[in-house]
Amino acid sequence: MSEKKLIENYFKTANSVVIYLMYLKSYPHEKNIKDNLKKYNPGHLGTSLSVNFILANLYYFLNKHNIKSQQIIGTGHSAAGLISNLWLNGTLQKYYNEYSQDIRGLNNLITDFGTKIRSEINPQYPETIYDGGELGYSLGVAYGYALDNDTALVPCIIGDGEAETGTLSSAWQLNKILKTKSKVLPIINLNKMKMGSNSYLSLLTDEELIRLFSSFGYNVNIINCTNEKNIKLGIEKFQRSLEQTLIQESPLIIFKSHKGFTLPSISGIDFQDLIDVHKNPLQKYDDLEKANIITIFLNNWNCELFDKTGTLLPFFDKFKPIYNEYLTKSNENIDYIYDEHIGNIKNLEKYLTIKLSKNNNMIFSPDELRSNMLGSLNNSTVEILNENLLQALYQGYINAGNNGVYIAYEGFMPIINSMIAQYYKYLKQKESSINQIPRRSLNYILTSTSLENCFSHQNPEFVNGLLMKYDNYYNVLYPKDSKELIKILEFAFNSNDMINVITTSKRHTTQYCKYESSNNYIDVLINNDEPEMVLCATGDYMLDYTFKIYEKLKDNYKIKLLYITNPKILDVNSKNALSDDKFKYYFSTGKSIIYFFMGYPNIIKALLYDRNVDCNVIGYKDGISITGRLEETLEKNDFNYENIINYCEKKLVKKLGGAR
Repeated sequence: MSEKKLIENYFKTANSVVIYLMYLKSYPHEKNIKDNLKKYNPGHLGTSLSVNFILANLYYFLNKHNIKSQQIIGTGHSAAGLISNLWLNGTLQKYYNEYSQDIRGLNNLITDFGTKIRSEINPQYPETIYDGGELGYSLGVAYGYALDNDTALVPCIIGDGEAETGTLSSAWQLNKILKTKSKVLPIINLNKMKMGSNSYLSLLTDEELIRLFSSFGYNVNIINCTNEKNIKLGIEKFQRSLEQTLIQESPLIIFKSHKGFTLPSISGIDFQDLIDVHKNPLQKYDDLEKANIITIFLNNWNCELFDKTGTLLPFFDKFKPIYNEYLTKSNENIDYIYDEHIGNIKNLEKYLTIKLSKNNNMIFSPDELRSNMLGSLNNSTVEILNENLLQALYQGYINAGNNGVYIAYEGFMPIINSMIAQYYKYLKQKESSINQIPRRSLNYILTSTSLENCFSHQNPEFVNGLLMKYDNYYNVLYPKDSKELIKILEFAFNSNDMINVITTSKRHTTQYCKYESSNNYIDVLINNDEPEMVLCATGDYMLDYTFKIYEKLKDNYKIKLLYITNPKILDVNSKNALSDDKFKYYFSTGKSIIYFFMGYPNIIKALLYDRNVDCNVIGYKDGISITGRLEETLEKNDFNYENIINYCEKKLVKKLGGAR
């Protein structure tokens, strides 16, 4: 069989498998299709077919040339196509015995697709490092993976709708900014239509596409299959373009086709370029009509899967790519000698200088390193003024087995809230999937906090989204000083498959060396056997403030002072939740609690909801600070010493039944 015929047969077979997965209860094999229809049709048909053509060409090429690769597919809706390919080329069977390359294995996959296996690309799919649920950062992930990895090629399939997103639009510039060890190969799946309208790239001529992407520094290879009558010609062009990419600097392939590529016209209805083809174009038909259309689809591709014994035909093995080995690089611990005279950021700078030199780790920062007084670390930093793009790069870098840290202003990190939520979901899915190879955690240092800057730069809500989730996959931590900051960072660098968020004020200098942190993220700094009030702080400046309140009250009242590094322990559902007995021990049953939090107070109130305690939370309230000075910011957010002391004394008098 010729090369072109092999690829054509593979492509058509993958299309047929997509139809089986979406519409049938089992492999048809002489059965009446009408009686074999699924009631629920998982997956998206439109993009899966053109992705099948890309993968057929790509997988054959990679296998033929023995090229190690790591594929990334941005269009999560093409999952039916991807998993069909993984089953056909034997990758799926390598991880899941039940999906063997025979009729039994195919029937298991048909049954499980959309029930046990989620019908969007996720870690259940072998060799997948990117969850395609949210569009826009696949190319950034590809470049991040390629940064420090010896994989020969990192192909990244990008939907033309996805290419309209802001993060991906910025990612085209990465070929100029970054020097990567591996070659990134973007492949745009330009099938004209998004979910409900035409993509803007589809409005450009071939000449305009070449001019646009050449201006970004790419060598553009266009494969136009919008007239698919001669598929073999398209295959020939695709293979030739792939050969070119091996010698080109910054190669780019644009594959032009119709949405629903190779679907036939039936009864005057052209299923290509039909808006409904995006997901399930057959939902408005009754079972008989649906069965007839499916029969025509399958006859149109007319392919053979199995030999007489029901085993998959052997030529499909020629499409199994050689994946890069998953290795997580070791992490050398640092015995850093803490300097109590220089404060948080300078200690952090000295620590990271040693850490990065010994471990070849990377910092990601959105043009704020110098402002955060960490300018000497610039040589080990990817610094781009685009938080979303940096997050994408960081995810790819971590998933290549590396270790690193993302340092940014606290106020601008909510920009990536959705991306963090998606990575949280990625970790949650990964835990129960076959793709369980541990990866280093995503570590974030939030500086220039809401108490240190002017109003436009104040926004502590980045942690809120995480604190509302179950904390199996994250830690939100507020070290009290630089000594605890370094200790927490060492823990973070050694952890796997977590999201570690560490908030530290860049101008904070007070040290609390005598108050050693306990293992459960809470410390009694000032104890009283029978306290009359409990003062509690989370956040370095909050602890300074709480001590001042304590000094005003201690002569007349018995005060207990606590510090909480991890506020999630207040939540009864946390993995580190304080037991009822521990909570009573720390917070002294029935006593009034005044809690000072370096963030929005409502998040602490939510965490305390099930505790049934008398607690007043004082925190950031979007008070407008013009100068950004600490004293002004505190004042504008109701941190007035006299008012708080008066409030505390009124609470105490009421509780104690009279003034002292």
